[in-house]
Amino acid sequence: MFRVIKYARVQRISADVRNLKENRRNAGHSKWANIKHTKAAKDAQKSTTFQKMSRLIRLAIQEGGSSDPNFNSQLSSTIAQARKYNMPFASIQKAIKENKDTKSNAKSCYFEIRGPGGCTIVVYTLTENLSRIRAALNTIVRKHNSSYTEGAIQGLFDHKGVIEAKPPENTTLETAVDHAIEAGAEEFVCTPLVLHQVRGKLEKLQYTIMKADCELIPKIQVTLSDADLEAVRKLCDKLVDDPDVVRLYDNIA
Repeated sequence: MFRVIKYARVQRISADVRNLKENRRNAGHSKWANIKHTKAAKDAQKSTTFQKMSRLIRLAIQEGGSSDPNFNSQLSSTIAQARKYNMPFASIQKAIKENKDTKSNAKSCYFEIRGPGGCTIVVYTLTENLSRIRAALNTIVRKHNSSYTEGAIQGLFDHKGVIEAKPPENTTLETAVDHAIEAGAEEFVCTPLVLHQVRGKLEKLQYTIMKADCELIPKIQVTLSDADLEAVRKLCDKLVDDPDVVRLYDNIA
């Protein structure tokens, strides 16, 4: 469906390239210096990941309308994802509390970008400083020969609730599809309004819910050349490096 799997692969490739560069740079240092440098890099990466997850938790509360994961499937899935990254429970609770704090003025907004090869990238942010994120994105867009566009979400994407679930043993694909439709799904997706309802009915049928979230599903996809795909990778790497960027969607085939 959406590029979540594909972009995760791109991120891993990018991380491997960065690690290779770091190893070459530190080749002449002592073993301890290399170990210390690697640990610092891992600590920094962990800190960035936890910061991103905190923002995703706050965004899930804003979009799902509840700080209780029992009544907010998006929040429940985000918390599960945070736990997979070994994010401490206290940090998760802190992120939830920060969203309840009336002093917190973090707002979600999105930007539509026309990228290499005519692809469209939708960038979701959660920020306390809209001017800062605008300036940061302006620099990235300009340096990567891209531009802003408008109306992409309405014209190129559908906003749908997406559930990834593991069926009980010996359940056929046809039965799983029937269960999803009976629970309120439209084939393999559902409207955001009934996401929690569909999840609950599937759980009663003994399905293990791996993910339940609202996503942008591309209606029209574009095929890119290898050169354009590489350019998109570099653009996306820069976008996700910004701490206020919490999600990326695209319409690349």
